[in-house]
Amino acid sequence: MAVPLAAFDAPMPHFWLINTGWNVARAPKEPAFVSGIIFLMGDGRIEAVIFDLGRVLVQVDVLTLARQVLAGRPHADPSLLIERVMTDPIMAAYNTGRITSVQFHAALCERLGLEVDFDAFRRMWCGIFGPMAGMAELVAELRGRVRLGLLSDTDPLHWGFLRENYPFLAWFERPTLSFQVGAMKPDPRIYRTAIGNVGTACDRCLYVDDLPANVEGARAVGMRGILFEGPAALRRTLAEHGLVQQG
Repeated sequence: MAVPLAAFDAPMPHFWLINTGWNVARAPKEPAFVSGIIFLMGDGRIEAVIFDLGRVLVQVDVLTLARQVLAGRPHADPSLLIERVMTDPIMAAYNTGRITSVQFHAALCERLGLEVDFDAFRRMWCGIFGPMAGMAELVAELRGRVRLGLLSDTDPLHWGFLRENYPFLAWFERPTLSFQVGAMKPDPRIYRTAIGNVGTACDRCLYVDDLPANVEGARAVGMRGILFEGPAALRRTLAEHGLVQQG
C-alpha cells in the first residue's frame, strides 16, 4: 500500500545520511575524534588507501531528489521523506543485491504513491551526485604510489552512473561494492573483501570514510582509518605519511 505523502509533513528527529546508498543512522554518542585521525597502529608503511565513495570522492545531495518527489507540497518535510525511504527494508535489499533495479523502482513508487517510469526514475535517482573538489587530483597523486581501493554501500544504478560520469573511478581496478558483496558497512565481511581486493595486509591498508561508525568498522578488522573532514584535511594527513605532497 502506498504511503500518503501527508505522512511526510510531520517533524523528524535528528539523523545522519550516509553513503551513496543513503542508509540512515542515528547520530552516535561516541567516540570523539581529533583532527580526523582515529588510528595510528604500529609504524608499518601504508601500501593501500581505500576510499568510501559518497561524500568522500563525490558529493551527495539527496534533498534535491526529495524536493522533486514532494513538488507541489510546500509544507512537506523533505528530510522526513528521506528518513522514511532510507530506513525502508527495500534500501538494504537493493544495496545488498537482493532485488533488481526494476524491482526497486516498482517498490519505491508503490510506497510513495509515485507514477514515474523507470527511465525518469533513474535520472532522478542518479541526479544527486556532484564533484568533490580536489579529490580526483588527490587520487591521481596517490596512483602509482599505493594501491587504490574503493569501498562503498551503493546500488547498481548509482554505480553505473558514477562510473560513466566520473572517469577517475576507473583507477580503482577492483572496487568493493555492497550490492556485489551482499553486505554493507560496518559488516566485517565487506571490509575483508576490500582488503582482499587491494591484495595487502589489513594493517597496511588506510581507510577513508565520512562516518565514524564506518571507520570504527575498518579498525575492528585491523585496518587503519581516517575520518574524512574534507579534501584539504585529508591531503595534510596523507602528506604526514609521505603519500602525497603537502598542498
